[in-house]
Amino acid sequence: MTYIPDTLNILPHGSMFVHRLEPTLHVYYNGNALRVAARNVLHTLVADGVHSFQPRQLKRKDQLHTVHGVCRNGVKVPLLYVISSKKNEKVYATIFRHLRDEFNASMHPTNLRVVIDFEKVPINAAERNCAFHLAQAWNRRRDRVRLSPSINGARKSIEVEAVRALTTVPVAREHLACGPCSEFLKYLEETWYTGIFADLWNKFEVEELKTTNLAEAYHSQLNTLMDGDHPTLSRLEALRHLDIEAESVFIRLQRVTLRDSATPPFHKFLLIQVLSHEKYIRTKDRERRETIAQEMRRYLARHPFFLRNCINENLHCKFSGDYPQGVSGADIEQYCRTMSHFVSNTTI
Repeated sequence: MTYIPDTLNILPHGSMFVHRLEPTLHVYYNGNALRVAARNVLHTLVADGVHSFQPRQLKRKDQLHTVHGVCRNGVKVPLLYVISSKKNEKVYATIFRHLRDEFNASMHPTNLRVVIDFEKVPINAAERNCAFHLAQAWNRRRDRVRLSPSINGARKSIEVEAVRALTTVPVAREHLACGPCSEFLKYLEETWYTGIFADLWNKFEVEELKTTNLAEAYHSQLNTLMDGDHPTLSRLEALRHLDIEAESVFIRLQRVTLRDSATPPFHKFLLIQVLSHEKYIRTKDRERRETIAQEMRRYLARHPFFLRNCINENLHCKFSGDYPQGVSGADIEQYCRTMSHFVSNTTI
């Protein structure tokens, strides 16, 4: 499709809905909704892509990407849609560039979180140099600096194996693994422990919005509003209706209820989204979240001065004389064992 009529392209208040229309890339959003979101204390963007809902004309390899905004009171609505036949960095850079330009033209959020999957392309587009899934990145660097023989081979060393949890080289200078350990720790320091990249993987004291489940759940619900997995372009005009409603959701941020039984399906879907995020969490999931938060608070209370300084240093915990009451290895192990009960095997 190379042409969209004004009846679909122009929103009721006169602004554009289609901001990019190319054979392999479509970008849809309501700029006014983005600006209203910024005024309503937008604090988080949640982005995710799904191999479904794309037009048949673009083939099955394409994705529909959505970016959701989360504001005060847990209000969350979709802000931007992208249909693309490619998943390279350029596509994701285009997404973030559109968002940046709209926020720069309004009240730009000063501390905006971006929640995305640990995939190379989207993270690289959001923040340069943060290239791989966390575990893959560490393992590849381990192999690159030739630490593997001291961890898995005949020269296996317990001290070297623990290097990922340390901030100083665990072996003497004459040890064969001293150089590789030093290189590996330097990599962790410069890439993952300092600067903005710590926030991409560090979940300590983060009590909600740790994953892209919000966007994934939206895609699941969206499936009920469309005929089949791969609707035609004409069916994607549903996204326009949802986007119009997103703007009104922000306007009546604290006044929406579900008492309108006659609400049309598309609008009712968005009205559900406007309710507090907490209100729709299952009891067992809410209890799990509260338990995790309680465990983090208990750990902080046990080591307040030390951990606060670590957090202020982007979680780069330096075991030195400056922190005589530092966290012991036993404390860390016990905390990790406790927290492991609440995460899946695929979670880092």
